[in-house]
Amino acid sequence: MNDFVSRIDDKKYSIRFIDDSSLSLNDIDYEFSIKKISASDFIVILNNKSYLCSIIENKNSAFEIVVNGKLLKVHSHSLIADKAEELLKSQAQVHSAAMVVKAPMPGLILRIKKNNGDFVERGETVLILEAMKMENEIRAPVSGNINFNSISEGTSVEKNTKLFEIR
Repeated sequence: MNDFVSRIDDKKYSIRFIDDSSLSLNDIDYEFSIKKISASDFIVILNNKSYLCSIIENKNSAFEIVVNGKLLKVHSHSLIADKAEELLKSQAQVHSAAMVVKAPMPGLILRIKKNNGDFVERGETVLILEAMKMENEIRAPVSGNINFNSISEGTSVEKNTKLFEIR
């Protein structure tokens, strides 16, 4: 794939390489060429304008580049990686709200295995709910800090009663 996203000084740039001598930068087409001078120095010609570029540091998708004497910090990655990063950020915002866990059926709280404020991992057993003479493990659907509101061991609950929340 020839689509990339670069961030320079908190500005986002969309880059698509059309062929070996043309690219689209934020949907504007440019002609370009690159001439290597040394292992870290290049001359970039963009629409007949020349830029002397030196790569100072290169760590995965982060670069420090000096362009015509000006230091730029550049973070560059594929368009797909950029979309994935945005999705993860939006999910993190969703998960910052409390995840409420309700009783899946009526029953009796036999054991509470965690205390208020404890950190739980996704999938970890939080409490045991007895229903129809069977013990059912109620597990954490997400990782986070647990908060029990008004339940305790021996409490009878109805279906959809709030058991706890995780933040």
